[in-house]
Amino acid sequence: MKNISLLIVLFVAAFGFAQTDSLQLKGTQDVIHLREIPRNNLIVDLGITQPIANYGDVARSGLQIGAEFSYYTNKHLGLGISVRHQYNEFGYLDFQNDDRTNVTSHNWTSTSIAIGPTYSYTKGRFQFDVFAKTGVAFLNNPENRVSEIGIGNTQVFSNDPANDSASSAYLEGGLRFNYYFRRSVQLFFSPQYNTTLGKPIAYSFRDNNSTAPIQQNIFKKINASNLIFSVGVKIAIGKEYSNGENRVDE
Repeated sequence: MKNISLLIVLFVAAFGFAQTDSLQLKGTQDVIHLREIPRNNLIVDLGITQPIANYGDVARSGLQIGAEFSYYTNKHLGLGISVRHQYNEFGYLDFQNDDRTNVTSHNWTSTSIAIGPTYSYTKGRFQFDVFAKTGVAFLNNPENRVSEIGIGNTQVFSNDPANDSASSAYLEGGLRFNYYFRRSVQLFFSPQYNTTLGKPIAYSFRDNNSTAPIQQNIFKKINASNLIFSVGVKIAIGKEYSNGENRVDE
């Protein structure tokens, strides 16, 4: 709930600023140059991470921050390179009571660098982006261990450092719903998806209870996969549009 509340406050504050700034531009002619879009852009976003698939067994929601430079060859096609840092809180679904021993719990974190194309469509003050990128993710899989031992019941979760990977291939993609409130600045909301490849996270789980006469040692390797819901700002760098014309601010 803290993460959600923070994101809502940031979005409301940014939207309020956008409304104030756009009012100052009323009465001018050609408020937004609609023929083209800025050639060079800096994109910054902050969002909530929500783990999915097998990653949801060991991780909970967290936060992410990203930055991207995008270069447009024309008003529809661009190329972006991004850096993103994200974390997920540790959580394991099989341990939900307070009878725990030997608990070590740290966040799962990763930092990624990726590059890929963007397709954009602009109508009035609104711009719609579709993007996909590939790259590499650098992972921090700290030691996490939870033991729950009771009468007739033993459950142990632990990382497997011997099979963990420090880095992996990485994919991300998503949408951006942008709104121009100045010629050079847009606000946006962006749902995204990202994942590692090759299952770089490894852990073991032992479950021994009264109904299972033989100890079961379960070993899993998984990808870090997240849905992200973020808000952010896209800022034009310089006055050049994608067709070579320069923006006129007077």
